[in-house]
Amino acid sequence: MTRQEAIERWKFIANRVFWAEEAISEEWDERLHAAPSMTHEEQQQFADEYMTAIATEIVSKTSDEQLAAME
Repeated sequence: MTRQEAIERWKFIANRVFWAEEAISEEWDERLHAAPSMTHEEQQQFADEYMTAIATEIVSKTSDEQLAAME
């Protein structure tokens, strides 16, 4: 993979993450605002849950063909 191909791949990934984050934002907004008052351990758990929600949103809008092409 060339440097430019890697940049294009990361642009695609970042775009999907931002899109998914926007799609779930209403559901997660209140919890996101509460995160600074959580303990470090709670923040770590929350971050994992939030990343799982983003990944789930991305995969829910990705075809089986697109998933297979990612391998």
